[in-house]
Amino acid sequence: MKKTAFVSALLAISLMTCAGASAQTLSPKLPVTNPAPDLSRLNIEKILQQLQATKLQANADETSPLQVVAEFLQLTPSQATELGQLLQARQAKLVPLVQTAQALTQQLGILLNSGANPMQVGAVVIQIHALQQQAAQAQQAFLTQFTAMLTPDQLQRLQAVQIAAQLQPILPYFQPIFLF
Repeated sequence: MKKTAFVSALLAISLMTCAGASAQTLSPKLPVTNPAPDLSRLNIEKILQQLQATKLQANADETSPLQVVAEFLQLTPSQATELGQLLQARQAKLVPLVQTAQALTQQLGILLNSGANPMQVGAVVIQIHALQQQAAQAQQAFLTQFTAMLTPDQLQRLQAVQIAAQLQPILPYFQPIFLF
């Protein structure tokens, strides 16, 4: 609960800071730079679990992530629908890629444990890398399409969330010395 309140406070501060900065910006559409995913940290099993557990539609007694994002970014109903469609399309692309990568990773483990031919090991590693690249491209295409449909104000809110996500790991170190 403390983390949620803390992240909410940080997000509010980020939004206020970004709001002041945007008053000086002349361009109507801010460029979004989405860093390329760090493929060395790709945990295939975790990604597959998240993709399979992600619910775009909530039950009657819970709020879906899509609803929270739409509300926070102040998406119009048509934008929220489009985001849902983009998410479904991304999931349809990523699930088979991640499942194949998971199978190849298991195969790689078997090859390494059995002392297989280095060429076989290399071929599997190359296949896994190619799948990682395809997954990264699918995510980048999703982000490009999503950010293209946002207004400048919505884009600014998204960027504040991205900044907050980058800062979250270091925040616990600032709290004990009361720097916020």
